[in-house]
Amino acid sequence: MAAHRLALQRLKAQPERIAPVRAQLERWRQQAGATRSDVYWDEWQRLLQADVQEIERVVCADDERGAVLRSVSPMSSLISQTERLQLLAEARSV
Repeated sequence: MAAHRLALQRLKAQPERIAPVRAQLERWRQQAGATRSDVYWDEWQRLLQADVQEIERVVCADDERGAVLRSVSPMSSLISQTERLQLLAEARSV
């Protein structure tokens, strides 16, 4: 969740950064072909056409749908590997 909150902060500050997220999703779909994740990627595709507040409302929800969407999220391009590792370490220490 923390990684998505950080990514969403960046999108709020620079909405144009949505383009690489959309491109990431498209690459995954082309490379993977049909998968069990298609239904979730379809939802991501719809969300990435919405405003950032709607993305945040759905993806950061503390429910099963939010958790599943976070697990197949194309938003990884908005945070670095170093940041991701730091967030994981912080989550483990709680």
